[in-house]
Amino acid sequence: MSLELEIIEDYLQHGTRRLRVRVRGTKYVLNVRAESAEEALDKARRMAEKLGISGLKRGGTRP
Repeated sequence: MSLELEIIEDYLQHGTRRLRVRVRGTKYVLNVRAESAEEALDKARRMAEKLGISGLKRGGTRP
């Protein structure tokens, strides 16, 4: 599975760094707690795989 991920927001919540990561070609946005952008993307990728998010673009074609 090839997912394209992008960080759309980086914020602090109760002293904890959180990042919102969008799966391109979908309406999915994943919120993850991470210390770095790289860690956030890794966590979001693993979360998407566990949830079965395929990264299909509109119209059903692979990115």
